Amino acid sequence: MATCPRCKGHLTDSHKCPRRPVIVAAEITAAGLAGGFVGLLLVAIFDQAGQITDTDYSISVIAGALIAIGMHRALRGT
Repeated sequence: MATCPRCKGHLTDSHKCPRRPVIVAAEITAAGLAGGFVGLLLVAIFDQAGQITDTDYSISVIAGALIAIGMHRALRGT
């Protein structure tokens, strides 16, 4: 069986070379940053009185980032 000159995988009719690790890492980082920003934005919208502490803000940013990364990975199928 023939091999792909780029990735050295089996060259079948439906062959697609895997994406580069740098691109995958960039996509995950972008999803995490966007999710963290959305988490922070939601807390800022719903906490108009300013009663939430800094710890709660950081928890919302981390939770938003993790949810966004999880959704990204689930939707990409990897």
